[in-house]
Amino acid sequence: MPSSRSLPLPTVQAAPRGASRWLDVAALWLALGLGVWFWLAFFDYGGVRLRFEDWPHVAYYLDILRLAVAHGQMPWIGNWDAHGVDKFLTVPETLLAPQIGLLPWLSNGAFAALDVCLLYVIGVAGWWRAKRVFGWTREAFLLAVVAASFNGFVVSHLAAGHLMWDACFLAPWLLLSLRAILADDPQPRCWLPLAFWLFALFLLGAFHLAFWWVFFTGFAVLARPRALKPALCGLAAAGAMAAFRIVPALLFIHEQSVFITGYPDGATLWKAFTHIQGYVDVVYDPTRLPITADMLGWWEFDHYTGAVLLFFVVVTAGAALLWNRKCQPEAVPLAAACLGMLVLSYGHCYALLYPLPGFHSERVATRFVSLTFLGLLFVGLRGLERFSTPRARLAVRVLCSCVLVVAAWDAWAGAQPWILAKLEATHSFSAYFPELETLQPALVEKAHQARYHAVVLGSGAFSLASLLVLTAWGTSSRLRRRLG
Repeated sequence: MPSSRSLPLPTVQAAPRGASRWLDVAALWLALGLGVWFWLAFFDYGGVRLRFEDWPHVAYYLDILRLAVAHGQMPWIGNWDAHGVDKFLTVPETLLAPQIGLLPWLSNGAFAALDVCLLYVIGVAGWWRAKRVFGWTREAFLLAVVAASFNGFVVSHLAAGHLMWDACFLAPWLLLSLRAILADDPQPRCWLPLAFWLFALFLLGAFHLAFWWVFFTGFAVLARPRALKPALCGLAAAGAMAAFRIVPALLFIHEQSVFITGYPDGATLWKAFTHIQGYVDVVYDPTRLPITADMLGWWEFDHYTGAVLLFFVVVTAGAALLWNRKCQPEAVPLAAACLGMLVLSYGHCYALLYPLPGFHSERVATRFVSLTFLGLLFVGLRGLERFSTPRARLAVRVLCSCVLVVAAWDAWAGAQPWILAKLEATHSFSAYFPELETLQPALVEKAHQARYHAVVLGSGAFSLASLLVLTAWGTSSRLRRRLG
């Protein structure tokens, strides 16, 4: 029998019976239905024109991909320089996931809405998986969905044109994958899920998020050194599968940039979580480069959750660290990772790392705090598992229900100033990309691209081989476990 310090990876808890089962299913459909409705309305049911803030360059990417899919050709060169290059396949923030095959039949607005809804559904499935594995109440499940999917960080960044931020919805899967690595007795191939979910981030063009999760994993490993080997295996496997995104970007993008800022002080950080603030026009002067902190929109600071939800997350996570460490071995490493990301998001702490090779992609360190919140949310909800008696579980249900009602209302109120359909109706074309207002996206032919083609094809072949090998290895391992 394993001791409390050496727990096996969890199996799915027995399914509830009778009315409780139907109520759980109703909670799942409630999360799916209301969430999909919200995101469809956010994009005016696909009617948005993607003209606000950073959306024009996302629309350009989608137009190029649409041409490539429709004509069955590689999008080698575009007619606009993104990040200082016209080599389209070197840009790591473009979407190269399978859903781009739908682009010829959808407008850009409709595709953006569909993409966000698809990732949201996958995210809800991740929180449902956590509920099944850990035996969470349905109220805790719904609270996790609301807290992770509708906070100011996600909503404001999607409003500002960061389509790759829909990869934030994959957080539960990444946290579950990290938990497998941080367990007291990790399974031999426990790192495979982490590798595949990190690879998914690269497919979605969410290289920023992939970088943050690598950092988060590193901080967690510092607090649990025995997890170093599986963590390195997972990161190496993810890098191998994503080589076709990483290698061309490193070799061909040489954009000059400087670190901008983290949260300047504690008051701004508190305001980011507890104060509703919508879009405010910032003074953008294209002759003033590089971009400075006073030119940043509020979306780079916003993480609105409301004070009640923030208090609940911090208190439950703290309680889990004090009283639940023996049956939650990943609590301390995850809390250490949360603290590390919080420190990096503050002031100019990250500026110390910024000059190092590969670290200059993150100019705005305020974004790191998003993983602090998600990690504490996960630790806190897991900490509630210790209340297993009927009376204690009823108290947990009542507590989560009360917080859920307040958090849902705060999420709804906080999202209203950021609804993209409203912002497009009241603002003109983005000042950041005026040239894209009249540009007709096109694929162009260009001579002397042999090195570029060789790098893309070579790294692509290596990525495909890595993907096939790791998929076959993971599948065979699972089959052996089921058969043996």
